[in-house]
Amino acid sequence: MCSCVRSSRALSPVLLPRLLPQPGFRVTERGLWTSPQCLAVNGSSSQLPPVPSQARVVICGGGIVGTSVAYHLAKLGWTDVVLLEQGRLGAGTTRLCAGIVSMAKPISIECQMASYSASLYQRLEKETGVKTGYVKTGSLCLAQNQDRLISLKRLASRLKVLGINCSIIKPKEAAKLQPLVNIHDLVGALHLPSDAVVSSPDVNHALAVAAAGHGVQILEQTTVQQVVVEKGHVKAVETDRGSIECDYFVNCAGQWAYELGQASEVKVSVPLHGCEHFYLLTKPLQEPVSPDMPVVIDMDGRIYARPWQGGILSGGLEKNPKPIFTEGRNQLEIQNMQEDWDHFEPILSALLRRMPSLDSAEIHQLVNCPESFTPDMRCLMGETPGVSGYYVLAGMNSSGLTFAGGAGKYLAEWMTYGYPTANVWLLDIKRFGNLQSSRTFLRHRVMEVMPLLYELKVPRWDFQTGRQLRTSPLYDRLDTQGARWMEKHGFERPKYFIPPGKDLLSLDQSKTFYKPDWFDIVGAEVKCCKEAVCVIDMSSFTKFELTSTGDQALELLQHLCANDPDVPVGHIVHTGMLNERGGYENDCSVVRLSKNCFFIISPTDQQVHCWSWIKKHMPNDPHLHLENVSWKYTALNLIGPRAMDVLAELSYVSMTPDHFPSMFCKRSCGLDEDGWSDWGEHWRC
Repeated sequence: MCSCVRSSRALSPVLLPRLLPQPGFRVTERGLWTSPQCLAVNGSSSQLPPVPSQARVVICGGGIVGTSVAYHLAKLGWTDVVLLEQGRLGAGTTRLCAGIVSMAKPISIECQMASYSASLYQRLEKETGVKTGYVKTGSLCLAQNQDRLISLKRLASRLKVLGINCSIIKPKEAAKLQPLVNIHDLVGALHLPSDAVVSSPDVNHALAVAAAGHGVQILEQTTVQQVVVEKGHVKAVETDRGSIECDYFVNCAGQWAYELGQASEVKVSVPLHGCEHFYLLTKPLQEPVSPDMPVVIDMDGRIYARPWQGGILSGGLEKNPKPIFTEGRNQLEIQNMQEDWDHFEPILSALLRRMPSLDSAEIHQLVNCPESFTPDMRCLMGETPGVSGYYVLAGMNSSGLTFAGGAGKYLAEWMTYGYPTANVWLLDIKRFGNLQSSRTFLRHRVMEVMPLLYELKVPRWDFQTGRQLRTSPLYDRLDTQGARWMEKHGFERPKYFIPPGKDLLSLDQSKTFYKPDWFDIVGAEVKCCKEAVCVIDMSSFTKFELTSTGDQALELLQHLCANDPDVPVGHIVHTGMLNERGGYENDCSVVRLSKNCFFIISPTDQQVHCWSWIKKHMPNDPHLHLENVSWKYTALNLIGPRAMDVLAELSYVSMTPDHFPSMFCKRSCGLDEDGWSDWGEHWRC
């Protein structure tokens, strides 16, 4: 075994001085640190500052995400804001964060959040006088193969559009920037000069100081027990030290966000789950590492490394992560959890292959801290669908420091203006339904999500865990016919069908940026749709019925829809539901089934968002009713130039445009041999 590991066995773990809150906040005997606006003292809770009886906003969570939201609300003019922390400020995951701020993220909104965070952390020192440990080191994202290099080139194109400086460089250029890196197996790298490292506790400290300076009241040792809801809106927050009446509540509880949502009076789904996350700290090397040495991200090797006090901080995202807190939260503050060198060994081996000179380095500590992950590797942001005024910002997928500044800014804008200044659709918490929030589903999914963050994601890849949450009544029949499945909002949908004689295994493992093995199969299916007739199972699509005793349903749709829904019974209107700025909130087709009954069809993944948008604008009228009937209908789409011929043969009626015009709906009835009637809709769009 390498000397690096031998030395680690000889050292007993010690707390990391640099990972604890540092200057500027007063430290009591019990280690509580606070701003002048919130003086936590020794003794019982009766000696703590009193909990206010009311506030406009209550934020739960004193980590870097919660303090960022508080800071940005204060900057936008909110004056009656209370931030509650159950333990010490920043004593959760924030205290043990690796401290890397990188813009190498897979989607544009995440790149934007990271870019803003970097600029915020840099200027906080000047704004507050609090050192944040900000050092612009730059970073190198390494490529061990051509597919990874293509992925980095695609990322570079996206970053350049966003105004972020970056370039693809050759291995020898990478070695000049980072001499510790072994380049023998590299084909290139992405250089991002603007990436940085910071001290996460110090950034949290600075944000808290700035927020308190703008009037935010920060209370430690105050546990939120539940959120009181009245008529679907946040009414108050109950804590272990009293109640606070409020209009808005923000769940920034990190690892505890899921349990907090479930503990509220009206349960709120916050789909995230914790996993152990390991990184290694070395003592200073014989030739100390410069503090501005570029961060190294080797996704093929599943590791990252940054300078740390003359040595190296290095961790990774292993293939077999360990879920934690499977039975719920069990502590007020997050401590460094038990070392597991056997589990860390693959990451350590990859590190030594990439940086062989570390073989003789002495270990300072192996850190094991929890990180929370979401079902799709993207953070959770926005107002919850079930409770008005209840906002969430959590589930950072090991990028809390990188995203906290930008995410806090966008959520504060959302609460202030009703919308953020950037397109955060991909992060909206309303992208998930209740089925994707069960603890069993989350425990299995995060075991796939954590390693996927470093996996090569080619077009049309799919999650493999947590599948078959919802299936069509035709699932078994389609599966027998060779359907290969994809997931959409928890619903299984066929991607394509395997022709006889094809190698199923090779198709499932076809991962490339070039022409995949299934390309010709899909091409043949498209040709059939174009030249003959095909049937597509679209049962996963969202389906609502909006009914009223009078004109209330029509009036609501007139208010929401861009096109006129006041059409004759049996007609279909394709329209968007717009917001106050003329932007799309939902794409739908509206079928008028009767004078006061409308059938609304929307894309599968817009179900929760569409429902929430309609309910948000529905008047409090007992004669107006919205029902989710998605599960009641199997939807078949007959497509192709011969589609009307097939429909005519099945229905024994003429399907000419004169008898069945475009954008029209007819109801059909079949009678089976047992005498049961079977109703269905025939639509021509």
